[in-house]
Amino acid sequence: MKAYLLIIAIFLSSTQFSFSQEDGVVSLAIPVRSSLKFNRYLTQPTFSFVREQNTYINITNKREWVQFENAPQTYLINYTGRYSENIGVGIGLFQQNHGVLTTFGGILNFAYNARLQADSNLTFGLNLGFYKSNINEGNVVINQADPSLDNIPKNMVLSVSPGINYGLVFFDFGLSVNNLVQYNIKTSELIKEDPQQSIQAHVMYTGYMYSRGFFDESKFSALLRSEFKKDQTIFSGIAMLTVPKGIWAQVGYNTVYGFTGGVGLNVTKQISVEYNYEKAMGDLATFGSSHEFTLAYKFQTRNRYHYSGDDREEALLIKDQKRKPAVSNKPVLSSEERAQLAEQKAMERAAAQEEARLAAEARALERAEAKERARLEGEAKAQALAEAQAAAQATNTDATQAQAEKEAEEQARLAAERAAQLEAEEQARLAA
Repeated sequence: MKAYLLIIAIFLSSTQFSFSQEDGVVSLAIPVRSSLKFNRYLTQPTFSFVREQNTYINITNKREWVQFENAPQTYLINYTGRYSENIGVGIGLFQQNHGVLTTFGGILNFAYNARLQADSNLTFGLNLGFYKSNINEGNVVINQADPSLDNIPKNMVLSVSPGINYGLVFFDFGLSVNNLVQYNIKTSELIKEDPQQSIQAHVMYTGYMYSRGFFDESKFSALLRSEFKKDQTIFSGIAMLTVPKGIWAQVGYNTVYGFTGGVGLNVTKQISVEYNYEKAMGDLATFGSSHEFTLAYKFQTRNRYHYSGDDREEALLIKDQKRKPAVSNKPVLSSEERAQLAEQKAMERAAAQEEARLAAEARALERAEAKERARLEGEAKAQALAEAQAAAQATNTDATQAQAEKEAEEQARLAAERAAQLEAEEQARLAA
């Protein structure tokens, strides 16, 4: 049994599903690298938003090196795509089986876009993974109890992978850090040695072909990516051509995992299937080929976002049936009945027009009467003001005249007194 476990350990050390040197903790590495159509946010956290117009829910199964018994298998189901004009999201559940070892967990993705100018965007993304790894005892076949199985630890790990992308009209440039932080919840410690921790850089081109015929308005996408690990550098490239009729094809190459090729088609406008084939090269050539199957459902939306694919896709196999005109349940009318109905409708329209005319005349009369009342009120106010001014002027005139008469009387009195005084003085002088 110990020899059996040793063979498994040697086998697993050659795969992307690596272990750190701390208590057999498994690194987060989901091997979906051969598609530019689905599961893109697992490649780069911003890709749930970047160049994405739609929202999908899809199921993916990746079977690696199928000629080996108990070869690695990955099952993935996720919901991902554009949530609003500046937000992309992704929610995924996965299970990876490597012989007797199983990892189960989930990934939450969030991407936010800041539009800088009309044709430039800066997008920030984050993948938050939570998973548990342990022995799948149901796959262990032993003749007698082996205490060494009880010593294999079970771990729960939290992983953080951020990313950034700068997009122009046709090109995107980005960086991301895979497994920037891995926290072992069981031991309450950060994982210091993670063979899957890496810095990733990418350049992506997205353009359209304009020609006559089958390939008119086809979309061409190409992604070049480099991955820098502590003791290894990986370069890869993948290109995809999407035809509006509802079919796409893609080819790629990875310096570690070899060549990939795949095709996909829209069964209906909402249901799609995709198959990708991966042929190992170099040190992994002896492991043979891998297969990836995806079944996806696209949610219908009428939104047309900026900075997205905005692709026109049809169904290749099952066309949408044109709706037949609805059959009316109304009885068929004769020509005389139709004429009577038309005459009745005409009379109803004439009556409605007459009512509208009378209502308009009544409103016009009310407006005229209101204007006349306002004019009369204005004239009355003006006349009252004039009379008040005249009365005030008359009052001022009477007061002035009374003052003048009083002054004249005073002057006459003073003149009489002066005359009497002069007369008295004259008489006194004559008497003397």
